[in-house]
Amino acid sequence: MVRVTSGAPSRVLTLPERACYLKYLRIQPEIPMTSTAHAPVAHVLADFIRRTRWDNLPQAVRREAVRAFVNWVGCTLGGSNTEMVDAAVRGSVASGCRGAVPLLGRSEQLDPTSAAVINCMSSAAHAFDDTHLKTITHPTGPVAGAALALAGMNKFSGEVFLTALALGIEVECRLALAITNPAAAAHGGWYITGVAGGFGAAAAAGSLLDLDHDRLVSALALAAAQAAGVRATHGSMGIAYVPGLAARNGLTAAYMAAAGLTCNDFTIDGRNGLLEVMAPRADVADITRDLGTDFEMLKNAYKPYPCGIVIHPAIDACLEIAARHSPRPDEIEQIELEVNPGALKLAWRKLPTTALDAQVSLYHWAGAVLVFGAAGIAQGELKCVDDKQVRALQSRMSAVEKDELATDQARATVSMKDGAVYRAEILHATGSIHRPMSEAQLWHKFGLLAKRVLSDERAAQVLMLCRQVADLDDAGEVGRAAAL
Repeated sequence: MVRVTSGAPSRVLTLPERACYLKYLRIQPEIPMTSTAHAPVAHVLADFIRRTRWDNLPQAVRREAVRAFVNWVGCTLGGSNTEMVDAAVRGSVASGCRGAVPLLGRSEQLDPTSAAVINCMSSAAHAFDDTHLKTITHPTGPVAGAALALAGMNKFSGEVFLTALALGIEVECRLALAITNPAAAAHGGWYITGVAGGFGAAAAAGSLLDLDHDRLVSALALAAAQAAGVRATHGSMGIAYVPGLAARNGLTAAYMAAAGLTCNDFTIDGRNGLLEVMAPRADVADITRDLGTDFEMLKNAYKPYPCGIVIHPAIDACLEIAARHSPRPDEIEQIELEVNPGALKLAWRKLPTTALDAQVSLYHWAGAVLVFGAAGIAQGELKCVDDKQVRALQSRMSAVEKDELATDQARATVSMKDGAVYRAEILHATGSIHRPMSEAQLWHKFGLLAKRVLSDERAAQVLMLCRQVADLDDAGEVGRAAAL
């Protein structure tokens, strides 16, 4: 007898169901599994990928796919000339990875999988990439990195390309949901973009390569075999390398599956599969619930500030105080921040010594905003990190966790030496689901980032291509136009 439990009362499977269930999950009789009596999730996802086309995507999803792509290309251009990307390109060239795929914002060309790594790393270099708020995964980086690398070697229409992008983002976010659900009992040290990003990249690449059902199943299973990433990389160049590897892994998985390399279809949710090993109490229903009708990519957020998104509500609060009261930094006695617990779990660093450390420092950004009244690329650079006034304010700053505050909420209190007290409370941070960035704001962000490496005219041309990518006969035109 096989008995299945999934949160609802258990039931005994019929004989046909039992045979199917044992075949797919390879379990022994009488061992309960947190799953369903249906095919493994890889089959459900493969079917979703195979049957989804541009014409049957909701209009809101189509619009969001364009917004995600515009944001990603801008972030990639803005991070393409950073020290970490320079090092990664040198390493790729030294290891013999030259090829024909262009790198955004650069003159080098690499093989597809290496280009996926570099372009994804560039998009994450300033921590300006998008974020699925419920899971804190950065979905577009690995997916677009893999998809545009394929478009550099093959001709795909804009509609086909954007469909694959939307599918990849959706699959990545749903895998992340299952793993990050508090009930799943996964360790908080997993870097979820690295863990789930490969699935999104494999889904997008598999869609573009038009893999059949069985090969898509293998591609997703091979992505599960490579899923990894730990938060200890935060504050180092490795913070961008992890999602870059996810882009490479997913693309490689799709290439291998296309060539006939197979993998067990229960590698995600079966016995000794990814979920059981990484998140032993994960519920597969988090991946498949309302698949194709309720899109997680519509809950994606775009960052107005180049740092960890958990810091953004505190930035908004400090910006409000700076704009209203213009407090002189040397006259500030004390700063008190009240934040969601996730802010200190992910951005606890005080007095960071590098720009990469500052990307995930709640204290640095609050201090920088109160000194300079801004939160842009310049406030994340080493000159600002070393600024004496910024560091002095961090020494006079305290931050406390408040369970009642949502991830997009924060409070700031600035006490002055003359006795004045300034307060600000943010109910929904800029860029959150409740206060999303408008098209105008996204286009402006794109311009600021793209013009770091492109001329004004070239930046405007690439933006137009991104906005109109659905109308292109060859989506790879974006990559070629954005390369140097």
